[in-house]
Amino acid sequence: MSTGAHGNRPTRNQQREAARAKAKELREQQVKNDKRRRLFLQGGIGLGIIAIATIFIVTLATSGPKEGPRPANMASDGIVLSGSGMGAILSDAGAPGSDPIATTPTPGSSTVNIVVYQDYLCPACKAFDQANADQLQTLVEAGAATLELHPIGMLASRSAGTQYSMRATAAAACVAEYSPNTFWAVNQAFYLNQPQEGTPGWNDDEIKALIAQQKPQNQTKIDKCIADQTFIPWAKQATDYALNGPMADAAKQSGANGVGTPTILVNGKVYTGSIVDPKEFLAFITQVAGDSASTTPATPAAG
Repeated sequence: MSTGAHGNRPTRNQQREAARAKAKELREQQVKNDKRRRLFLQGGIGLGIIAIATIFIVTLATSGPKEGPRPANMASDGIVLSGSGMGAILSDAGAPGSDPIATTPTPGSSTVNIVVYQDYLCPACKAFDQANADQLQTLVEAGAATLELHPIGMLASRSAGTQYSMRATAAAACVAEYSPNTFWAVNQAFYLNQPQEGTPGWNDDEIKALIAQQKPQNQTKIDKCIADQTFIPWAKQATDYALNGPMADAAKQSGANGVGTPTILVNGKVYTGSIVDPKEFLAFITQVAGDSASTTPATPAAG
């Protein structure tokens, strides 16, 4: 899906200042209410921005084995970034071929949870990232949000036979496994250097070089992981699961004609507004945070 430019867009500094102000407002509201919200991270995911034909989903679902090792630090099939430096919350790899485990929020947490399903070949995903990355980082580093990124390969058939989306997803999993705290930088590099749909995209050596520029830990292990295609089976399984399970269910509930990327939810609520308007997205985050605070039962006082 193509997205047009919007006039009078705020500068990045203005976006960051607005995000900081809203982050402060959220935290003050949460303390004032003293109603610690429980976040419900659902495996379900909502309305996609790019509609995908059912026949493509079915083909992809049967295109690869549902086995092979799972990456560490992606128990939910996504990596959760939190706090200063956009560091990753670590998790075990899980058994090969096993289903993902939905992220469980810490009881009493006052942090908004933002989940994004994305494809590194998807132009709309790049547009969302370009418009919102700065304020997302500000909210996460301020402690007002966590960001859970789910790379998937739903556009694997749109790279002249090279399966670029699937290979990029698997390479991202290698980074999650061996250098999780570099994931955000690598994620941004994938979008900054996004190939066009219909082209072969980057080959594996070029992907390795792109990742190396972000100065990850364990580069040798990451390179071997990519060369051995260690997480290709997982990437296919994660894509199949997202398209035919949670994303399909949520799209059906929202009345969408299909599922697609980027799909974004905040505290389990699907964002259906403009993906290139950071003010609109921030307003949605603020609204959801307020709704969560007002509907969370107060903790009974000790007797």
